[in-house]
Amino acid sequence: MGNPAVKPHRKRTYTPAHDFIPEAGKPREVAPGVHWLRGPLPFELDHINLWLLESESGWSIVDSGFNFEVMTQAWEEVFAQTFAGKKVESIFITHFHPDHYGLGGWLAEKTGVQLQMTVPEFGMAQSLTDPAQQGLMEALYRPYYMEAGIDGELLESMLARRSSYQKIVYKPPQECTPAQPGNVVTLGGREWKVIGGYGHSPEHACLYNAQDKIFIAGDMVLPDISPNISFFPDRFLSRDPVAAYLKTLENIRAEVQDDALVLPSHGVPFRGMHKRLDELKNHHERRLEKLRDVLSPAPKTAYQAMQGLFAHRSLSRPADLFFALGETLAHLVYDLNLGKVRKEIEDGKAFYSLGIG
Repeated sequence: MGNPAVKPHRKRTYTPAHDFIPEAGKPREVAPGVHWLRGPLPFELDHINLWLLESESGWSIVDSGFNFEVMTQAWEEVFAQTFAGKKVESIFITHFHPDHYGLGGWLAEKTGVQLQMTVPEFGMAQSLTDPAQQGLMEALYRPYYMEAGIDGELLESMLARRSSYQKIVYKPPQECTPAQPGNVVTLGGREWKVIGGYGHSPEHACLYNAQDKIFIAGDMVLPDISPNISFFPDRFLSRDPVAAYLKTLENIRAEVQDDALVLPSHGVPFRGMHKRLDELKNHHERRLEKLRDVLSPAPKTAYQAMQGLFAHRSLSRPADLFFALGETLAHLVYDLNLGKVRKEIEDGKAFYSLGIG
């Protein structure tokens, strides 16, 4: 999911593909056999787009929505009306984030269908919902935040937020059907190539049907906001998320035609893929430039650098701080690997300064 604190702040450059937005629980067709279900979210970013793919024999679902009553009520309406007379044949989850995976276990129980997702995404979800691994999470994240320059009550609130994932997703299944980037899956009577996405989550799965030029983008390509690209210590995640995301954008450009119908997880379906890819790349280049300005003239902790990088936004909530600090560290890591930034440890805190690269 993109940072809930982020709002669109630029002139629209893409072309919306439709002149409507569906009501919750009332899917609308956006292409033959492809239906748009708009799900509510209890955040400032107040919706998620879910996709229902129809074949002659049944339905496929792409992503599940957030685990709260309003969303389950919307699903009940879909099952009673849209799905009436046909069974659900498959459930595909793009990635582990709770707005996408939150009701995956509920849908699996209701339909008797095993979730399909990439192995790293399923592994990440399992690790965050396994009580036996909570000690490992503490061991990973306490030094992560302390090195970033966070301590005291703020440190404890950030640790509590990271451990809340298991409380906000429905009981997950113990197994999944693995999806592999580069392979083809059949959903809703169409063949979709799985395109791996990196930097936002361990191995986000986008889906592309080249014959009809339909791209289910998930969170990788959003029309109005940029997906959150953060550095975290979890073993499933990229060690250089910005580099991984920029490479993903290159791969998507090579795979997906510019005039494809793009179905994002937030915002509206649109056309004009390649221009949006350019904008997303430029967004990170501008963020890197600003971060270098923030680090001049004196070294700063990641927490201090974050305050300069996001000076125009309120970061009063732990969720906002969580995303902003992760983004700041991701860009610091990118420049560290390029030699443009140096890192020195002093009293357990990392201080970053401009390098000579």
